[in-house]
Amino acid sequence: MKKIKLDIVGLSYSQTQSGAYALVLGEVNGNRRLPIIIGGFEAQAIAVEIEKMVPSRPLTHDLFKSFAETFHYFH
Repeated sequence: MKKIKLDIVGLSYSQTQSGAYALVLGEVNGNRRLPIIIGGFEAQAIAVEIEKMVPSRPLTHDLFKSFAETFHYFH
């Protein structure tokens, strides 16, 4: 299966589902888009990263990422 690189195109409040957000991923060097409905906490974590904000304490996925990097689980 061929992998396709995606970038975040947009993140907005979902008009169809209360309390949910729409994350839109776009194909790099292509025209296709993939909308995904996510929860508020996930949207907040993605928004923090997009805006290059530094939270007052690490979020759960930040702790996991640090753990994985320490033990060389990322290539």
